[in-house]
Amino acid sequence: MKTRTLWTAAISMVAAISVAHAPISALAEKVSFPGAKGEGFPSVDEVTGDLFFPEGATGKVPAVLLVHGSGGIDGRGEFHAEALRKAGIATLEIFMFNRGGRPKAGHTTTLTHAFGALKYLASRPEIDPKAIGVMGFSWGGNVSLRSASKEVSDAFMGPDGQLRFAAHAPFYPVCWSHQKMSVDPNNKTYKAFTGAPLLLFAGGEDDYGGPDDCKDLIAGFPEETRKYMAVQFYPTATHGWDTPSGKGRTINDPVSHRGQGGSVRFTPDSAVSEDSREKVVAFFVKSLKKQ
Repeated sequence: MKTRTLWTAAISMVAAISVAHAPISALAEKVSFPGAKGEGFPSVDEVTGDLFFPEGATGKVPAVLLVHGSGGIDGRGEFHAEALRKAGIATLEIFMFNRGGRPKAGHTTTLTHAFGALKYLASRPEIDPKAIGVMGFSWGGNVSLRSASKEVSDAFMGPDGQLRFAAHAPFYPVCWSHQKMSVDPNNKTYKAFTGAPLLLFAGGEDDYGGPDDCKDLIAGFPEETRKYMAVQFYPTATHGWDTPSGKGRTINDPVSHRGQGGSVRFTPDSAVSEDSREKVVAFFVKSLKKQ
């Protein structure tokens, strides 16, 4: 369960990065903006999403982009977004595709959505452009992990480093596939990173791979990189543990079981859901504060 101590600390820390002017509305905005263009990556003309500002916030606030999973927008994003807003952080959940409509070419095709959202959020006068984080679930976890790559970020945002995601929180990405890329001498994706902090959330009973895949992925990076990366591991959690109560399911995915294919359990776990929500809020509050 959330504690008053956590929320009090979170709100206090975020309040310290605000400057005084009129309060920002807490009402949602339906927004749209162009997808970002990156050399060698697909792009889209328009991205849509729901932008919320924290109630009563003043000045330039931090923001977190939420990227949904293969099942489309299904409540997981809002579960975390509500808590982020209580901590004084604006949220934008973007729409990429409906359930059953994920691109066959893989999550690379939706990096345009994420970096387009970064550019859009940075253009808003209410948001601190240097305090924009990203988190995602499954497919979105892959996007939020890959966006930490310097090669990927440079392709979309340019090599000057003026605009980058300031923090990354991937939830249960398919770590075996990223590990495969990381050890491929011909793949430069994970040879260098932007340096933004990264907290990866993983479950020990995730059917997409082995229980240690995500820990092994991070452990395989150079020591200098590991200093700003960590894994929050839940030994008994399945994929999609923060799926809304009553919406648990089992799907079949050819990418599961390290590419052999098969069933994937989405088993809601209230205790793990609450703990991961508290930890991701604390992570973003710490990472997005002014230095």
